[in-house]
Amino acid sequence: MERVNPAVIRFVHRLTEIYFVIYLITGFYLAEPSRCSGVRLDSFQRLLVRLATHDFAPRFSAKVRRMLYNPFGVLVLSGLAALLCGLFLHAQGFVLCGGVVIVTAAGVMWPWLALRGLSGTVAFERTRITEGESVEVRLTLRNRLPWSAWGLAVRGGGDQESETVAGIASAPRRRLMICRWTFTAARRGLYPVTPIRLATGFPFGLWECSRHLIVEAPLVVWPRTWPVGPIPPVSGAAQIEGNVSRSKVGSNGDVLGVRPYRRGDSPRRIHWGQTARHDRLIVCELQSNARPVIQLVLDVDASVHVGSGPDSSREWAIRMVASLARGWLEAGAQVGLTYAGRDVPPASGRGQITAILDALAAVPETCSEALERVLNCPRCRGVRDGLQIIVTTDRGAGLPTCSAGALERQRWIVLESSAFDPAAGTPKETSSVARWMTVDAIERIPSLLRAGWREARHGS
Repeated sequence: MERVNPAVIRFVHRLTEIYFVIYLITGFYLAEPSRCSGVRLDSFQRLLVRLATHDFAPRFSAKVRRMLYNPFGVLVLSGLAALLCGLFLHAQGFVLCGGVVIVTAAGVMWPWLALRGLSGTVAFERTRITEGESVEVRLTLRNRLPWSAWGLAVRGGGDQESETVAGIASAPRRRLMICRWTFTAARRGLYPVTPIRLATGFPFGLWECSRHLIVEAPLVVWPRTWPVGPIPPVSGAAQIEGNVSRSKVGSNGDVLGVRPYRRGDSPRRIHWGQTARHDRLIVCELQSNARPVIQLVLDVDASVHVGSGPDSSREWAIRMVASLARGWLEAGAQVGLTYAGRDVPPASGRGQITAILDALAAVPETCSEALERVLNCPRCRGVRDGLQIIVTTDRGAGLPTCSAGALERQRWIVLESSAFDPAAGTPKETSSVARWMTVDAIERIPSLLRAGWREARHGS
């Protein structure tokens, strides 16, 4: 057995002594500052604190932290230490270094080999759902290798790429297996947001290997909607005549029948005789001889919205537009949608509901086109008949410059910034645009949408 060089041993001992002396001196001044007094000592103490806590190489420190927080990095440092011990102290360090290398290689190569023979396809049971709803996800996984794969995890698909959505104990060799789990959409959008990956770190968890899974068709998550009030009355010049049969229920024309009162009905339509007979409010249903045309304009400029996540002013503005479009289309109106970079011409029917909700689900996360530019574009100026419902915030309500003719057919829905971010404050408005609806609290949005437009206008 070879003897260790005494000079190496003395050098290691000297380094250890110096380290402990510095540690004791620093700990004395930092832990017991009351033993000494004076301005000079306080300054010296602050100097020690700055020297002990200052990061002289932030990028290098970040890499070191990532390495030390990973078992793979710990084993690499252990193998390097064992190699140095074998070179300078004793040959048995090479044995320890070899063992660490074997464990590290097995922990890296095994997951890589296990995933070489795996392939999978992800499919959603439904193509469209609404915020808060759940859908079943099906994974068809095939293992072509002559050995099984263990410890599999399905990651990604949502906002966080590293999020685990499902776990698979094992994939049998040369088998086709089907896995199912439930996915709940927290917010609208097109899913998967991030690529769906099949990952494994078996057996030691030193290094996680992954490969992408194929998605058959994306999942469209519509914004959540609420019931809305009646269609706003449109002047005769702003209607499309002859598109609806004379027997369709509307807000003008001859009386077709009676029904129970719904909030928002005009008091002039109350049938007092039937009301007295049934001891509850009964109103007359009138004939519809026109189909109103409504264009919904959504302000998606990131500079006018506050908050983040599902409760941001941007997401609630999208939900309000979706509610108005769905409710009024079901009532027989022609509704269109316009926002930065997207235009859905006014139309009616179930297909228009799908088209508008699909467009709202695909609203990009970031957009810088101002509302004034959207209102001045040809698709907005070309709407001469009907109403324009503009949804924005109090940070954008003062941006547009509208003509008198445009103001007559425009209705402004303004969301207060303080309702979605108390720290945002109330900006100073520079426009005298009359607000048709003001949203000053999130919890009031469903009731504001259900409120009758005529009833709200009579009360104002």
